[in-house]
Order: sequence, then C-alpha cells, then structure tokens
Amino acid sequence: MSVPQGLAGAIALGFSGLNVAVKWILALLMAIMTALTFYQVVMRYGFNDAPAWSEEMVRFLFVWASFVGAAIGVKEGIHIGIDIIYNAVPRPVRLVVTYFIHVVIALFGLAMIVYGWNVVQLTRFQHSPALGLPMSWVYAAVPVMGVLLIVYTAAAIAVAHRTVR
Repeated sequence: MSVPQGLAGAIALGFSGLNVAVKWILALLMAIMTALTFYQVVMRYGFNDAPAWSEEMVRFLFVWASFVGAAIGVKEGIHIGIDIIYNAVPRPVRLVVTYFIHVVIALFGLAMIVYGWNVVQLTRFQHSPALGLPMSWVYAAVPVMGVLLIVYTAAAIAVAHRTVR
C-alpha cells in the first residue's frame, strides 16, 4: 500500500477501513435476512407453524440494510444520475457541480441525523409487537445513514479534484 499524498489521500485511506466494515455489516444483514426467510418458509409450509417474530425481524433488518446500502451507494457513486449535461461542460464547471452535489448530500445527511434522532427519541418507549424490541433501534438506521452520508461525502469532496475529468 502506498503512502497517501496530502490530506485527500489520508482521508481516503482513513475511510477505507470504515467502508470495508460497513460492507461486511451489510453482507451479514443480508445473510441473516436470507436465513430467517428460509426458516420462515420451512416452518410455514413444512410444519404449518410460521413464527411471527421472524417476519418482523426480517422487516427490521431490511430497513437497516436499505439505509446502509444506500449510504454505500453514495460512497461508490452508483446511484442513478443524469449526466448528459454534466459531461458536456468543461472540467471546472463539472468540479463546481460535483462539489455542489456533495454539499447537498451532506446537508441531507445532516437533516437525517437531526430529524432521525428526534424520531428515535419519540419512539424510545415503543416496542415491536412480536419481538418486543424498542422501535428506536429500528429508527436509529436513519441517523446512522446520515452519519455515513456525511463521512462518505467528506471523503468524496476531499478527492473530487483528482476524480473529476
């Protein structure tokens, strides 16, 4: 591994470990969801006894996987975008547009943290029907995604001058 050059390289290198951990967490969530769904199908059709808790757990894990996966999509730059005009303008304009987009994403992440935390606080005494889990744990996916958006956007801003062509 080469030594990063400047602040941008250091930031990119520092966040690469976080990115690997988040991808592993997402893979684990997907594996658990798959196993629980298989278990539920076997119990329902094989033994005519489908546990209610497994469906609820899969639903909650799906919420977390969706939010974490969306944050990874921002990091990887794989969300849908319309770039016909973006590609037609000169590099300095593309760089400004890229910075603007990242700032808007970071502001959206900040809003998710603030308003998501408010929802977490409002739901801290509610519990899910089948599992009895505090609903605040489920809604905590919103501010967690906000934090990931800000972290990934900061890394993207730091390296934008090298990646925009």
